[in-house]
Amino acid sequence: MKIQFKKTVQILVFSLFTASSLMGQSSVFKSRVAYQTLSDIWELDSETNHQTFLITTYKPVYVLPFRFSSHRREVPFVVPVEDVSTEKPIELDNIEATIQLSLKTKIAQRILGEGALWIGYTQKSYWQVYNAEFSRPFRETNYEPELIFNYPVKFNFLGLKTKMLGFAFNHQSNGREGKQFTRSWNRFIIHAGFEDKQWSLMLRTWIAAEINENPDIEDYMGRADATFNYRINKHLLTLHAQHSLRTGADNHGNIELDWAFPIHGNLTGYFQFFHGYGDAMIDYNQIHTIGGIGVVFSGTL
Repeated sequence: MKIQFKKTVQILVFSLFTASSLMGQSSVFKSRVAYQTLSDIWELDSETNHQTFLITTYKPVYVLPFRFSSHRREVPFVVPVEDVSTEKPIELDNIEATIQLSLKTKIAQRILGEGALWIGYTQKSYWQVYNAEFSRPFRETNYEPELIFNYPVKFNFLGLKTKMLGFAFNHQSNGREGKQFTRSWNRFIIHAGFEDKQWSLMLRTWIAAEINENPDIEDYMGRADATFNYRINKHLLTLHAQHSLRTGADNHGNIELDWAFPIHGNLTGYFQFFHGYGDAMIDYNQIHTIGGIGVVFSGTL
C-alpha cells in the first residue's frame, strides 16, 4: 500500500509537469542566459511575473559522472537476485555518479495581493555505474515533492535587503520498504530570501513530522539551513550549510560548496564538495566527505 501511494504521488507530479509543458512554452527548454536572481527564479517583480503552469527549473539540474566519497558505503543493499544474501553489507564503490532533476511550476498567483503558490519536485539518484560486480545498480534515489508559497517583500533586516517571505510543505523519502531501508520525513518549512547585486541568501527552518521510521533524522539532517550564492562574472559559488541546532551528542550537520563555471557556450561545468551527514537519506547518520565533478544544466541554485 505504501509503495503504491508513493508511486501514485510520483505519477501525479510527473503528469502535472507534463501537462503544464504542453500548455505553454517552458523556460526549461530555452537557451541558457545569465544566472538568475531571486526575482527571476520566483517571479517576484512585475517584469518577471509570468503565467501559471509553466515549467521552470528549481534546484540545480546536474549530472556528476564522478563523485568520490572518503568513506565506503556500509548500508545493506537490496540485490534483485534470489540467491544473493543481503545479511552482510555489500561492498559498494567509493566512486559513483549522481544525477539531480529539479523542476517547479506556479499553480496560482495574486494570492493575498502578490503571493504565489508553487509545486516543486526534486529527484536525486546515486548510480553505482562503475560497480560491474553488481550490474551497476542505482543504490538510492531520493524524492522530494513540495508545495511552496512565496510573497514578495521589500524591507531591510539587519542590513540585508529582504526580497521574499514564505512557507512550504515538504516531503522527502527514498521510496523503499522495510525498516532496514525506508527513510522519510515531512516538514513544514518557513523561509526568507535576501538579495543584493551579486549575491543572494536563503534562510530556512522547519518542524518535522511523521519521522517514526527514522526518529533521529532531525539530529543528522538538521532543523535549519542557509544557502548563500555569490556571482562572479559567469561563475557562481554556492555555500550551503545545514545543522541540527543541538549541542552535545546531537550536534550534527553538513556543509556543501558548489562551483558552476563556464566551459563553452551553454555548457557549464560543476564542482561539488560535501562534508557531513545527510548526503543521501539511506545513510543519513553516516558522515562522508565527498568531491564530485560534472556539468550543470541550470544556473538556479
